[in-house]
Amino acid sequence: MKRTLRVGDSAELTKRFTSEDIERFAVLTMDDNGIHTSEELAAQGIFRRPVIHGVFVGSLISSVMGTQLPGHGTILQEMDCKYTNPVYPGDEVTARVELVSIDEQEKYYTAALEGICTNQDGIVVAEAKCRQLLLKRFFEVVE
Repeated sequence: MKRTLRVGDSAELTKRFTSEDIERFAVLTMDDNGIHTSEELAAQGIFRRPVIHGVFVGSLISSVMGTQLPGHGTILQEMDCKYTNPVYPGDEVTARVELVSIDEQEKYYTAALEGICTNQDGIVVAEAKCRQLLLKRFFEVVE
């Protein structure tokens, strides 16, 4: 069954980040920068305590796109993400994505989406402009 999409659709998800998330992400990505993984080193930095990897926070936007909007069967082509404020262990971040335009090609659509991540206090921590490829066999677009 095809998923129906229209410009203006939106979706979101929320995640609470933990110190264990930092450890697992550091192992998976081989990014063990002490600003994320060491209380001692982070205490000497600008944020004074470990922060969640920015790419990890931004990946919530990709998660929304891959699972909800547009959803399963999409392919991320481009993601320009800005990290505007730190995220700390214990913070709860909500990623919201909106479908802003769709261009039709012969066998697929190209969708432009915008994402924003906010913490539990409503502070923007990341923003992204994205482009996804959507196969027509999985999606239909309505006005």
